[in-house]
Amino acid sequence: MTLRVAIVEDQPGVMAAIDACLRGAEDVCVVWTANSVEQARACLLTPVDVVLLDLGLPDGRGISLVPGLRARTPAPAIVAFTVFGDETSVVEAIAAGVDGYVLKTASSEVLLDAVRDAAAGESPISPAVAGYLLRRMRTETAAKPGANTPARGDRLMALTARELEVLEALARGLSYREAAERLGISRGTVAHHVKNLYPKLAAGSRSEAVFRAVQEGLISLRGP
Repeated sequence: MTLRVAIVEDQPGVMAAIDACLRGAEDVCVVWTANSVEQARACLLTPVDVVLLDLGLPDGRGISLVPGLRARTPAPAIVAFTVFGDETSVVEAIAAGVDGYVLKTASSEVLLDAVRDAAAGESPISPAVAGYLLRRMRTETAAKPGANTPARGDRLMALTARELEVLEALARGLSYREAAERLGISRGTVAHHVKNLYPKLAAGSRSEAVFRAVQEGLISLRGP
């Protein structure tokens, strides 16, 4: 199956590098590209499986395109693709509903993995971004009354030991493949556990699942 990809990026050099990387893969086809919000809006009717979305565009915020992309049937997976350092953008992108967050410093291999993972329903996220989100969530959780003795809501079903291990691995920014290697299980088994733990946490994405798990004191991410 060939994955149809769209690229929204305003820097010509970066666009050319991404385009060359994706076109060099046998299972990926770049369907359309855009260098602004306006150009991207004009392309939304053309179906794709994954959109690599730059957040800082010359005529607006990349996340403003998310509602229009989500309205497509079927909706494509959306991977924010940008520089790290603007922490506000990280939070805004995830709150807007992007499926993953990959840095522009990522290697070609990491970028291709992110596209494939997103198309498969996974939530690729760079370790640097995962680390920032965890630090933010720890700070917010610690600031809340009773944070050291969290009350686990009745609507949250108990996660198994393996599901917790998988969640911790994903929270650290590991891909499904990397999580499988670390835990000594298959990639398919990781996907199976993720499918089970999301509804238990009433979450629809990796970032939301991690957020809820940290808030409820279900996982601890100290150490390597």
